[in-house]
Amino acid sequence: MEAVSNSRIGSEAARIACRIRSATTVTVVSHIDADGISAASIASSALERAKIPHDVLFFKKLDEAAVDSLIKLSSEALVWLTDLGSSHSSRLAGEDFVITDHHHASESDFAVDGSSDQAFFLPFACRYHLNPHLFGYSGDRDISGSGLAFLVSLGMDAENEDLVKLAIIGAIGDMQDSDMRRLTGLNAEIAKFGAKRGRIERRYDLRLFGTQTRPIQRLIEYCSDPMIPGLTGDGPACDDFLRSLRIPLSSENGAPTRWCDLNSGERRRIITGLSRKILEGGGIEKDVERLMGEIYIFPEEEVGSPLREAREFATLLNSCGRNDMPELALEICKGDRRSALENAYSLLRTHRENISNAINFVRQMGVGTKGRVQHFHCADQVKDTIVGIIAGMLLGSGEIDPSKPVVGFAISKEEDGRFKIKASIRGSRHLVEMGLNLASAVKSAAESVSGVGGGHSVAAGATLPLGSEDRFLAALDAEISKQLA
Repeated sequence: MEAVSNSRIGSEAARIACRIRSATTVTVVSHIDADGISAASIASSALERAKIPHDVLFFKKLDEAAVDSLIKLSSEALVWLTDLGSSHSSRLAGEDFVITDHHHASESDFAVDGSSDQAFFLPFACRYHLNPHLFGYSGDRDISGSGLAFLVSLGMDAENEDLVKLAIIGAIGDMQDSDMRRLTGLNAEIAKFGAKRGRIERRYDLRLFGTQTRPIQRLIEYCSDPMIPGLTGDGPACDDFLRSLRIPLSSENGAPTRWCDLNSGERRRIITGLSRKILEGGGIEKDVERLMGEIYIFPEEEVGSPLREAREFATLLNSCGRNDMPELALEICKGDRRSALENAYSLLRTHRENISNAINFVRQMGVGTKGRVQHFHCADQVKDTIVGIIAGMLLGSGEIDPSKPVVGFAISKEEDGRFKIKASIRGSRHLVEMGLNLASAVKSAAESVSGVGGGHSVAAGATLPLGSEDRFLAALDAEISKQLA
């Protein structure tokens, strides 16, 4: 982290930290996903330790009405936006706003220095704005919103180093390790920093979700990245597979065996067996490689707890945020391991049921195609907060065409009581390598129907007027066709 602190992005984080420390009161504003909740928790913890009075507000999205409310609020407190705000930086200008966000900034708010190709914010944009895209880093894979909040927290006080695990949870929650099967860029520097201080254990291991909590047969049955021929989606076949490898399915007391319960020899047999299944089923070496990667363990958490491994921790936070209880997740991030955690476990079960029901609903309704775009519409039958999760799961499952981005629609109720359409769009890393940039494509398509949109190259979202879905799809297809021409 010394290299980061001495860099331009580190210097800017330190400058922003000074502004925050000078504030008499602060309002932290963040998104409801795992990265946003982690970022807000870092900010809140750092402010609490600095004895700066503060509140925390969560938003599903930052629309014009929300921005208006924040402008009014800034007359009473410094507003610190984490994991959102960059697309509105020209309106959040002056001394009373801080933005630490990794999403693409509005192109009207920055320019490029021709002598260095370095981006910089124009004078009318927010003065205290930390965004990786302006320092030559990718906000899709190099650092997340929580990572940026962590850099600022270190600038406030070096004692905030224990917040490092929240930066990792946020990055994993935003799937920034997906492409390389490990964290890279500034995320990797943050992970190394945490490992040196004993806060994080970096381990090369199986990347399947649920290594701490799921029975091993379910771990394999639900695997979709990569698909395991003959095993994915087939519970009895997974049982037979494990028995053939002499892997006990339960312990002596009858508890289901989890991956974290196995010894190294048992783990090697399973990995070898899964690799063979992939290759015999027509897979290639790259598919086998997807099985393994770097995972991030938090040694102070109990073995078998969803809080012990970053991906499961992030999913727990997402379950709270997507079910309208981000404040509960905030308490867990800040150390509550009693009532808040029990309530979160209950929400996690509800979250999984909601996702399962939503997947089945979309399967029954079917997925349509318009040019280079796939789409489905959940109307009011699925919560708008999980449509993006469903889109991502379908795209990675092999059930729909992986060569085309997928758009999920749902009806969303706005803060003012009006109804609009929420669109969540997901693409693949392969398409991004070919030129796909959903952030710009979705922004342009949404504006063409009087909506708003943005996000990342591989994942984006939009809020649209009712009845504009077909026109939005046509505009999005045209934008993506140009990008992939």
